Amino acid sequence: MKIRVVYILIATALGTGMAYRHQRNVARQNLPEVAPVQAAQPVEPNEPGRNMRPMIPRASGASPKPRQIMASAKAPSPPTETQSRTASANNQAMQYWGRVAQRFSQQQEQLNRETDPDKRMNLIRAMARNVRMDTPSTLDWAMGLEDPEERQAAFEAIADNALTGIGARIEMDETGLPKIRETTILSAVASTGQVEPGDYISGMVNGDGSVVYFKDRPVRQIVQFLRGQAGTEIQLLMERVPADGSAEPYSFDVAVQRSMIVVSPPF
Repeated sequence: MKIRVVYILIATALGTGMAYRHQRNVARQNLPEVAPVQAAQPVEPNEPGRNMRPMIPRASGASPKPRQIMASAKAPSPPTETQSRTASANNQAMQYWGRVAQRFSQQQEQLNRETDPDKRMNLIRAMARNVRMDTPSTLDWAMGLEDPEERQAAFEAIADNALTGIGARIEMDETGLPKIRETTILSAVASTGQVEPGDYISGMVNGDGSVVYFKDRPVRQIVQFLRGQAGTEIQLLMERVPADGSAEPYSFDVAVQRSMIVVSPPF
């Protein structure tokens, strides 16, 4: 069974890596076309044949006095308390993800220097835990291992450490139901084309046909229900409340095949 899971994971890894790169390339190619901003070019004062005066737009009426110009300038507003907290949180997050990337880079350097087979295997298994922090980088590293035995060990360790589920971040609100706040990269639930952020998950149907309802359950308990082995299918009971209020709330079911949850640093 574990060998089968590893093969599923390898196929998922290959597909994830290719799809992730394709998604990034498409996003870059589909950027809206805007007129490029022309940077101001410095003009040499002695450049021949260049008249600076026509480049300055002629103002109507008398020019304001220097004192008036200075008086009209507004001092920048000090950041609000909310803005300061947000900036502080973003700074802490950047430092955290920077430390994660630095630690993984140091482990790679250590692996390149290590020659003892047992120590290399132990280090490979430790590095595989990074899949929960930066999935694309960890998969790239595993696929790049030259030794087949080490590569197989890396994927087995990734299979043991990777998060698998529906690929959605949930939060609770006053309804007592988990609401999808956002979906992850290459999300399994988003790939169905039926679920979108803002939808509620009221419950799920087990393989034996029994139903588990999520109302008023702790978030951690709900997350445990939603997670499971990659490749297994889960039936979700969904609720949607139209944002514009033009229609009544309605329910629908959707089948989702659990897959590896791709975690990528936000910076």
